Amino acid sequence: MSQERLEAAIDAVRVGQFNEGIVELKYVASQVRPPDKLYYSANIWLVRAYKESGQLPQAIKLCRQLATSSHPKVQVWAQQALPVLRQPANVSSGVDLF
Repeated sequence: MSQERLEAAIDAVRVGQFNEGIVELKYVASQVRPPDKLYYSANIWLVRAYKESGQLPQAIKLCRQLATSSHPKVQVWAQQALPVLRQPANVSSGVDLF
């Protein structure tokens, strides 16, 4: 059930339905715990949804939490994503993490 909800939430984010996606991603993330892959996937997409919807403080806060994850790949992703989230919107770093 959670996998299907995750996929529906990701689809919502991809088509710009950020509020719907955020609600569903938060739900999925609340139903599982690390080291479950669904937990990390939901939270990474939640960072993206927050960023795309202009909710940068929430994106940065969650990304900081992921940067301290015990999952090495998630930790690296979050550490690389943080500078991208913090830069002004009109500046491109050449790195597209989202």
